[in-house]
Amino acid sequence: MNVLLIGSSKFIGSHLLNRLIKKNNVDKIFCTYFSNIPPETHTDNKLTYEKCDVRKFSDLEKNLIESNAEIIIYMASSRYFPIPTNIDDHLTVNINGIKNLIKACKENKKNPDVIFINSGVSKLNGIKDNQSYTFSKINSSKIFHNAILNNEISGTEINLFTPYGPKDYKYRLIQSVVLGLIKGESLNIKYPNSQRDFIYIDDVIDIIEKVTFSSQKVDSIDVGSSKPTSTFEVVNEISSIMEIKNEIKVDQNKDKEEIHYMKADLSVAKEKFNWSPRIDLKDGIFSTVEWIKKNYKNYYE
Repeated sequence: MNVLLIGSSKFIGSHLLNRLIKKNNVDKIFCTYFSNIPPETHTDNKLTYEKCDVRKFSDLEKNLIESNAEIIIYMASSRYFPIPTNIDDHLTVNINGIKNLIKACKENKKNPDVIFINSGVSKLNGIKDNQSYTFSKINSSKIFHNAILNNEISGTEINLFTPYGPKDYKYRLIQSVVLGLIKGESLNIKYPNSQRDFIYIDDVIDIIEKVTFSSQKVDSIDVGSSKPTSTFEVVNEISSIMEIKNEIKVDQNKDKEEIHYMKADLSVAKEKFNWSPRIDLKDGIFSTVEWIKKNYKNYYE
């Protein structure tokens, strides 16, 4: 079985790649990356690395044909943080990228099983800013499901809420707080009362693996803990684990797109895949803190 992993160099992709390498039923893994510098590479002979810009139809078509993949795991996405990011990327990467993949499958008469890793914000309604990250995620979801309804592709959308863990980006909440505490810096926190649905990376990879290789097929599935936690609670938990309490400042710069409450619906995950998170937030934060302590000089400096 051949797998095409689009977006392999990112936080989730790097963890997923480690899992795929170990699967006996996976013969070849074709990994794409976007930057001019290839990601840290493995020596496993299952792997092939190819550069791919999902905004370019020709890049996606080339990788689709050359991989001859039975499964495509699509994780390409623009970044919401750090701000500012190129607003055009939200539209060209998040919307045009999935359009290009669907078009490539259709024109080349390929019917792989597509696992579309999208954001939990894709389930929100009432977003009016048509240039926003959230708007682009909502519409990429609609495009994907319309393609399924029209028999252009087959697959599953995984709505991923707030993943965290080792190798996450330094600007994400948990990483930025841990690094700030290590360096003795004051902590600048936006929206201390906003609640996010945090889910540890090992749990994320477990359910992606289940969905990808299961004979049970669903159109859409939420992945989270279903236990929203406020920013302030997370900061306090990290401070308690590290036994460091730096000054906390509330950043008054407001973001009009900020979403203040997110909660995953785990009914499909539980009923169809017998899955629920194994790692609670306290244990997940502890593991993340320990990893950062050991690796931050090589990974974040």
